[in-house]
Amino acid sequence: MTPQSQPPRFHAPVWDRGEPIDPEVLAFTIGDDWLQDRRLVEVDLRGSLAHVEGLRRAHLLEPVDADAIREGLLGLLADHRRGLWTVEEGDEDVHSAVERRLVERIGEPGKRLHTGRSRNDQVATDLRLWLRGAVGEAAEALRDALEACAALRVDAGTLPLPGYTHLRRAMPSSVGDWLGALHAALRADLEDLRAVGLRLRRCPLGTGAGYGVPLELDRDGVARELGFEGPEEPVTLTQWSRGRAELAYVTALEGVALDVDKLAWDLWLFTSAEFGFARLPVALTTGSSMMPQKRNPDAVELLRAHCRQVSADRAALREAIRDLPSGYHRDFQLVKPPLFRAHDRTLAALGIAARLLRGIELDADALRAAGDAPELHATRRALQRAAAGTPFRDAYREESRAEAPGDGAPAPAGS
Repeated sequence: MTPQSQPPRFHAPVWDRGEPIDPEVLAFTIGDDWLQDRRLVEVDLRGSLAHVEGLRRAHLLEPVDADAIREGLLGLLADHRRGLWTVEEGDEDVHSAVERRLVERIGEPGKRLHTGRSRNDQVATDLRLWLRGAVGEAAEALRDALEACAALRVDAGTLPLPGYTHLRRAMPSSVGDWLGALHAALRADLEDLRAVGLRLRRCPLGTGAGYGVPLELDRDGVARELGFEGPEEPVTLTQWSRGRAELAYVTALEGVALDVDKLAWDLWLFTSAEFGFARLPVALTTGSSMMPQKRNPDAVELLRAHCRQVSADRAALREAIRDLPSGYHRDFQLVKPPLFRAHDRTLAALGIAARLLRGIELDADALRAAGDAPELHATRRALQRAAAGTPFRDAYREESRAEAPGDGAPAPAGS
């Protein structure tokens, strides 16, 4: 191993008993968890503050120690918000980083912080607190995209737009119908996001490593202080269900991504010279390094690609938690990277989608020329004949002879 590839020097892990620790194994088991955990500093401190007050109420901490720990945690929170510290590469995780810095700050009382708690119930609580905020952020981004969609529908909804099947012009439709489907789909996605909250109602603190804590903890008070409905019961459920709230959230994000992906595809097609129904705002396109006339829809294409990656993130998260026996396993550590990636991708995608909807320029003349083509009314004419008494299959064949398909192919047997 070259000097450049040497593992970092780690702070002593909280489980250190004075035995030799293999640095390569430690580096492998930590991975980039320290980096992922930078997102969890504030929620970890919030959970620790509630835990300390619970220990105080349960008479498991002397008031003087509880006060010292509380002041120390509040100081760490203030310093973190000022950018004075974060989880370092030498830290095993956010919990170890907080405890280490707390002891450095207040001394002996800091060693009492972990009384009645395991890192297993601690990280489960951190992630549920983080997920509550993440769901709110995603819902806000969704509502912004919904507003952009609704505004464009008001402005341009009456313009005709061919309805397509098999990417061939099929029946008359409109920009309003197209955007109406998108709006309804995003509203359904918003409901799916809200449903994720059902998995975030109960607090894991006090479940320990998965089998409870043999102390009289104030689990109800801690849960209420953190905004949960109550503690999770039975205690064995917390580790049994690890990753499921995260999977529910990413599944909801995948639904959002599927709808935004469809929008991206339509914008990619409709703004091409071959369709010519719309133009992308110049600010949301890029240029070619070789061809001076080109403006490329890179944002639309990457929007499409990132949406597909959300499905990959969901698959990665699912694979980290499936086929495991009950209880805690270190595999759960790998839930965080795809969870955070999917969250970041979806929020970025929704932001770009909203900007595209607000900035797109529809070509009314091109839309009218395409949307009013006579062949689009073939189905209506066949049904009018059927309503007048002609058997529908005869009316269908008569109309198919009158209107040859636009691509010159024989009339299709299917729809």
